[in-house]
Amino acid sequence: MQCRGFVYKILIERKMNYINSIVFNDARIILKSFCRIVSGRVTLNGELYFESDCSSGFDANLTSNIDHNFTPEEKLRVAHEFFSAVYGRLGVDYRKFYKMDALSKLGFLASELLLLAGTDREARKEEMGIALFNRSSSLETDNRYQKTIRDKDDFFPSPAEFVYTLPNIVTGEIAIRNKIYGETAFYVMSDFQADILCETIENMINFAGMKQVLAGWTEVDAFTGEYSGFMVLCELQSDVRNGAISLTDNN
Repeated sequence: MQCRGFVYKILIERKMNYINSIVFNDARIILKSFCRIVSGRVTLNGELYFESDCSSGFDANLTSNIDHNFTPEEKLRVAHEFFSAVYGRLGVDYRKFYKMDALSKLGFLASELLLLAGTDREARKEEMGIALFNRSSSLETDNRYQKTIRDKDDFFPSPAEFVYTLPNIVTGEIAIRNKIYGETAFYVMSDFQADILCETIENMINFAGMKQVLAGWTEVDAFTGEYSGFMVLCELQSDVRNGAISLTDNN
């Protein structure tokens, strides 16, 4: 896992900085901002934004976790506590957050970090798109919902759980919150692939007419209780001096 995390960072660095070099109709697709949410820690553009002690002694990226006695359910409970702490740190007022499943909370928080400054919540965003990826789809919520229907003698289907049994609900939550009316998509693949992420951003701008794209990896593993979030905001600009940033191996 540690090796994978290192490769993950290098792939992101190489491919997302490549985004800054793509030219389309005399304008350039630039990386405007990015964030990571993992292991009780939030970074924004490489700088620490929030850190919590909600990790309760485990690190979601270390294989040594298997030697501890934390159950996936306990890790997910702590993850929800951490997400609530980040929500409090953001200082936003969006009560629907507390009804969301872990996947939607993770994506919602990442999008809030990238859109909190300088975004008009009330303006229709016809030319902004969303593309998210993960490995586990909505399995964490699927498992919880299945528990409510598997026993015919204790059958109590939960509408609150059922509504989150599709992974693209998180893109809908982000779109509703920010009045994003452009193309949205959620893709499930076996592992993070920077090439596909970047190609999707490029295609949404080149072929779907988007001028801004929120894209990233939002993974909640039902079997381990681990979570990882990485999200970028890319946009089409004619003047690349206006706000383009780069990922490095240190951020």
